[in-house]
Amino acid sequence: MELLERLKKTLKLHGLEYKVIVIDDNSPDGTADAVKQWARDNKDTCVEFIVRKGKKGLGSAILLGLKKALQDPDAEYFVTMDADLSHRPEDLPLMIKYAREAEVVQGSRYVKGGRVIGWGFHRHIISKTANILIRLLYRTGIKDNTSNYRVYNRRAVEALIKYADAQSYEWAIESILIPIACGYRVVESPIVFINRTRGKSKLSLGDIIRWWIHIVGFKNKFNEIKKSCAEIDSSKPKVS
Repeated sequence: MELLERLKKTLKLHGLEYKVIVIDDNSPDGTADAVKQWARDNKDTCVEFIVRKGKKGLGSAILLGLKKALQDPDAEYFVTMDADLSHRPEDLPLMIKYAREAEVVQGSRYVKGGRVIGWGFHRHIISKTANILIRLLYRTGIKDNTSNYRVYNRRAVEALIKYADAQSYEWAIESILIPIACGYRVVESPIVFINRTRGKSKLSLGDIIRWWIHIVGFKNKFNEIKKSCAEIDSSKPKVS
């Protein structure tokens, strides 16, 4: 498992303690056996592997992983990333550094130092257009709203567990807009996105259409979450 090897090397180099949670929807590519073997060979690394029956969706997989991670009272930061090496472990230490000053760190392909390798013209257009629309509709103030490579603190994860219900690729949208609706600070950290070095893309035309619909359709829920978080904040005792 190249991803796990690179994670271990990178985080050990920076003196970071960590636990890895892998969610697998019973994929036929041998992922389960590979992860289990790696865990046996690397007993100094804590790896929790969860296999689910059937394809239940990216969003539900990430949410399950976050719920599991939140059970550890000592966990300070929570990282979401793709397991196909599209997201480089080497970009993570800088993201964690930025996490000390924000509730969410967005791994960004579109800030200085960030870039995309291996996308065609149409994929670039889809991504850029979606990000422009999200910025206009929700005033996020960030350039990359759709990458799942992120670092959250506990408050942000608790908000996601409370409000998120996206089961599939729409998760990328909800999981950045919910913290923003709650008034949490989001900062961007540059990443190099490498187009699926392992396996084939699972994003279908239907997924893309649902994704676009969700960008627009989430507006009402965004406003509801914003109101709910404001009411919670106003009910907290003020410290003078």
